[in-house]
Amino acid sequence: MDISAISCQRYSPGETVEGTFYDFSIYLALSDQDVVGSTFTENYIAGTRICVFSRDTMTISNSPYDWVQFDLDTPFWFNGVDNLIVEFLWSSAETEDSCMYTWHWNTGTVRSINGEYGSPTGSMSSLVIMFRFEGDMQLDSSTFGGIKAMLGST
Repeated sequence: MDISAISCQRYSPGETVEGTFYDFSIYLALSDQDVVGSTFTENYIAGTRICVFSRDTMTISNSPYDWVQFDLDTPFWFNGVDNLIVEFLWSSAETEDSCMYTWHWNTGTVRSINGEYGSPTGSMSSLVIMFRFEGDMQLDSSTFGGIKAMLGST
């Protein structure tokens, strides 16, 4: 699947509608692990981490808990076999407690890491955010008869 956009629900303290984030980037990578460790670089397969979205300054102007869509600068090919690592980075925000996403789901196992900007390690957590991925599945159209012929079935 070619991932062309990622959406998540926006978090905002109180009723703040607008948030500005600096040095904001989204990276995607593949992982062959089911549980992440505390060192960021040890969680993804070498050579698969790609910056797919980057802005020096980014202002999000929508209500808290609305979906925020990021149309990727660079599409990412997800092979559907390995696990997908989604990494959000920003150096600072207009308010100390600003976060651009809200936590939604406790998986029961360690599947996310939260760390300081630029730090090689972070705190492991079982809390993850709810994502929506947009993209092209790259499926070939075929008839039922064509599929049977391809598989050698009669």
